[in-house]
Amino acid sequence: MPISNSTTVDTVFSTSINAQAAIASAYQQSLSQGLPYQGYWNSMLQDNLSGAMNYGFAWTIANPMVLNGMSSNGGNEDMDGFNYNYTAIRQDYLVKENIGKVKDMSDADKAVVRAEMQALIAYRYEQMMIMYGGVPIVSRSFAATDNLAVPRHPLKQVLDSIVTWCDYASAIVPSQWPSTWRGRMTKSAVMAIKAKALLYAARPLFNTATPYLNFGGNNNLVCLGGNEPSRWDAAAKASEAEIAEAEGQGGLAIINTGNPLDDYGKATSLPGNTEVVLAYKSDNSSSMYTFYNAHTWQAYGNLLNTNQLKFYYKSDGTDEVWPNTTTVKPFSEYLANMNAIEARFKACFQPWQMDAWNNPGDNNWSNQSMFQWQNPGCARITKFYYKAGTRSWFEFPVFRLASAYLSSAEAYNELGQTQLSLDRLNKIHLRAGLPAITEKDKSLLRAIIQREWMIEFFDENYRLHDIKHWKLAGINNGLIGGSITAFTYNGNTGAKLNGNTDYQDKLLYQAFWADREYLNPFPQTEVNKSIIVQNPGY
Repeated sequence: MPISNSTTVDTVFSTSINAQAAIASAYQQSLSQGLPYQGYWNSMLQDNLSGAMNYGFAWTIANPMVLNGMSSNGGNEDMDGFNYNYTAIRQDYLVKENIGKVKDMSDADKAVVRAEMQALIAYRYEQMMIMYGGVPIVSRSFAATDNLAVPRHPLKQVLDSIVTWCDYASAIVPSQWPSTWRGRMTKSAVMAIKAKALLYAARPLFNTATPYLNFGGNNNLVCLGGNEPSRWDAAAKASEAEIAEAEGQGGLAIINTGNPLDDYGKATSLPGNTEVVLAYKSDNSSSMYTFYNAHTWQAYGNLLNTNQLKFYYKSDGTDEVWPNTTTVKPFSEYLANMNAIEARFKACFQPWQMDAWNNPGDNNWSNQSMFQWQNPGCARITKFYYKAGTRSWFEFPVFRLASAYLSSAEAYNELGQTQLSLDRLNKIHLRAGLPAITEKDKSLLRAIIQREWMIEFFDENYRLHDIKHWKLAGINNGLIGGSITAFTYNGNTGAKLNGNTDYQDKLLYQAFWADREYLNPFPQTEVNKSIIVQNPGY
């Protein structure tokens, strides 16, 4: 079977050294989803779609979806495209199916590789499930002569498959790898995939007998057929199992030395830190990093919207008061408010007329060294570059241990186990240097946990689909849809490096929302083949 014009399966899997290239390619393709791995794709696209970030290079891709809604006709998807999922999955299956041909690899090592590939397949299916609902399940690589007419499978079957694959893989892959191979699938990484799938299955979008739009006989493609508390129990157990493995044999831990800025900065930015369960590791010269690094022109427009800013706490745990779109405030208030904000904000953003908090004393991150090109915007985005200096690359955290704690907190609250929920929530909230949450009302605590997700995981490809799967009230009123605003300065003339006089909030645009967008559309080219059915409303 040819893999390329000059490479065949037999040559790739002739030796373990050759096979490692195929294994590395499987990781790169499978874990790159939501990242600008394929040239310009994504480049923080989800932040545009969820109202957290304005403009930047992603805006050229995002603006048709932001202003007019998702479409099934070409390119209007929020990750790397539906079909590319199967390109990555095929690579995973090719490795899994052919690793047995390698003569200088032990049977035990081959078994681990097969488990790694099944975990990567589970990851891609978990992501597809979240975006599309039920999708076609394939169980092997396909040749050109195979029948490719695979219809969508029910949502529950996709979920059950992910869980089964993860249980198989987690029993085989190691808890830790030697330093040479660090970054490959571990037990805690596989458990994180399972925990995420079960968390989204328990949330309101899927955990219902009444789908977001009536799909008739196809309702089982977009919901699980009943509101079952047991799904929250399964989610809690899965995240707790991940925590136990990660903090036990996995050697991982939440970073908390009592310095909130340093701790959160390291957790999100330091390659190979003890909080990262699984990261996307790519060649340091990859063009991916140009879309995140605030020093490159492709990232100059990566600016924070007020819609996300308002979720951050002050460092004392209270809410900040920001101006509205009709009130002009002195710029001195802007500086005072920014200085009073919580540490996680300071690790992710650089306000106007200030040096970046995340690289203190580093001239490369001073106000004077940063371009202030796009206006309006609340602050420049500098996340993933804590104390990076001149380093342009970073390792995107696919899973951090903090997500397991927030998953447990969310599930325990829904199960009415308030104290367990608070214990898990405060593990993350206290690390941020904030006072402990003590709220015991279920609805109010739910909103606090959701707020914690939005802050803790800004720009880590959670916010957009979290909002959808929570089915938040007001989703069309300043979240994914509705009024999207950001600060403007000096009588709407633009921010200056120094000498700014005033600021106010400004309406950027009215973002589109329709209930069909709870799930993504399938490409119309695929629907036209009369094999898969389109999601309702498209």
